[in-house]
Amino acid sequence: MKLFYCTLFVFLFSTSTDATDIPALWHDQVWKKLIHFEDTLGHSEIENADFFLAPSGASDPEAEFKATLAAFQTQAIDNQTGDSVLCKYPARALYMRSHGFNVADPLSGCVALKKWLGSTDDLSISIIYADGYLENPASFYGHLLFKLNNANGTNLLTNSLNFGARVPDNENPVMYIIKGLIGGYGAEYSSNFFYRYNINYSEVEMRDLWDYKLNLNAEESLLLATHAWELLFSDYTYYFTSRNCAYHIAKMLEVVVDDTLIEVNDPFVLPISVFDSLVNARTRTGNSAVASIERQPSRQSRFRTQYHALTLEEQELVKHLLNSTTWQSELKDKEVQRQIAIVDATIEYLNFVLATETDNTAAKSKKRALQKYRIRLPLAENKPQEEVKQLPHTSHYPTTARVGFGYNEAEKVFTSIMFRPAFYDFLSSGGGILPNSALSMMETELRLDRNKVTLSSLKLLNIETMQLNATGLPGDYGVSWKLTVGNERNFIDDAKDSNEFYVEGGVGKAFELGDWVILAQLDGRLQTPNRNNQRYFAKPKLASLYENGQFKMHCELSYPISLKEDNKKKLRSECNAKLYGSKSFDLRFGFAHQFASEAQFSISYFF
Repeated sequence: MKLFYCTLFVFLFSTSTDATDIPALWHDQVWKKLIHFEDTLGHSEIENADFFLAPSGASDPEAEFKATLAAFQTQAIDNQTGDSVLCKYPARALYMRSHGFNVADPLSGCVALKKWLGSTDDLSISIIYADGYLENPASFYGHLLFKLNNANGTNLLTNSLNFGARVPDNENPVMYIIKGLIGGYGAEYSSNFFYRYNINYSEVEMRDLWDYKLNLNAEESLLLATHAWELLFSDYTYYFTSRNCAYHIAKMLEVVVDDTLIEVNDPFVLPISVFDSLVNARTRTGNSAVASIERQPSRQSRFRTQYHALTLEEQELVKHLLNSTTWQSELKDKEVQRQIAIVDATIEYLNFVLATETDNTAAKSKKRALQKYRIRLPLAENKPQEEVKQLPHTSHYPTTARVGFGYNEAEKVFTSIMFRPAFYDFLSSGGGILPNSALSMMETELRLDRNKVTLSSLKLLNIETMQLNATGLPGDYGVSWKLTVGNERNFIDDAKDSNEFYVEGGVGKAFELGDWVILAQLDGRLQTPNRNNQRYFAKPKLASLYENGQFKMHCELSYPISLKEDNKKKLRSECNAKLYGSKSFDLRFGFAHQFASEAQFSISYFF
């Protein structure tokens, strides 16, 4: 088929059209973006050969342009879909039509395309950001979706695109991470109604969704929407840190955005990187790329907001009526609007329970009874306001380089250099990060002292979360936890002359006390033997987190207990404070003490 197209366009342009009459649109960036050709690579990033009509189409934009035009003008049929080539590549057709080429309108005869697009009246497009999700490595840093919006009907029934790896069922999580890092999976776009993604991300995984609506005119919206359709026929190799959903959706958007949203050679691409570029970008017609940003709270967020708006007495009543058979008589003693608030909060809680316990018959029965009671009550006069959250793109840039200058009473003056590809620690601020949490990969710190360089720390993976805002109702306890894997040399203990590989984890409980978050946790540590031949530790810990404007402080007080008789137990304390921070840099001061003391001042640069 490709040989046929190639021979055909040579014949057509040698007999009916002088090649010099063809506008050289293959040099245009829009055409290159339509075939995902990158100048710096010299080829397209789409890997399946059947996406291209010319034999050399993946590396030759001119050949692909001419083969596409010939296929359109001869109404060729695509062997893969059984439909016309025009219907497989409608964005290419619209692009050529906009430059005066005699190409048929793909919207006039492509039934499957028209059904997928829905109504094109007032068509608009949103990019959806789903908050980070710590139970799935692929969603640690959030996830992106491409969504169509129609003026007619509910947007829950419009089509959306999801980019992801093709992962076998029941894949081992460790193998998933390893293969994801080295490109062990193929990847593709899939399409479904938005309500399916909404249920999965917002209702089941309890992740807030952020709708970044693009500021495109009708022609741009249609070009981008039809290009999304084309990408359903494309294949890629998946890389967790770089060629992921954020990267490929960003490259899709560059068809209509007159900026490079993500550089080809970026080693670590996060969803918030896309949004940070997008809110500062302009469309090819000169408009700001983003028209509006809206938050869609998760089922858990909605329930917690309503529950925490109740008085303590009303919260206790919610807990009571879940198991009470006389709850109606107890509710009737309340003023009508308070009844509404209590019943609405309880129904939202039961929805939260049923999202994960679909066969919970008791919850279903109680929900039906409460709904029957609620329908007899009037509308709520004042609904609880959702908590104000910072927009995802407002956090600092994801990659960190840090230089520190410090003094250790045993090691004397030292300099530290830290590099972290992604993403944040307890002192980070802004949107797009889980509150009161730390999440990073491959964080590496070197220490320079006495004319030698030492590996101070290598955190292959570090996840810590001090979960708050839990109600204490069944299924909503807010457990804090930690998992760290890496290598470390501890300069303030009595075994500082060796590096140990280790795994450390723990669980605990956090609560608010004014402006403070307080955590009580029990950690355990398994490591290679240190100089004192210690390898197993239990570590009870108290931690606190405080934030006031630009200032933020995180402190820990722990008591490492080696599980051997001759352990030298000694309390360990550590505090780190961010004195000032922005998207590009911050200033920090830290102090730690155990068998020795040290202090350090550092400057971080984010990019």
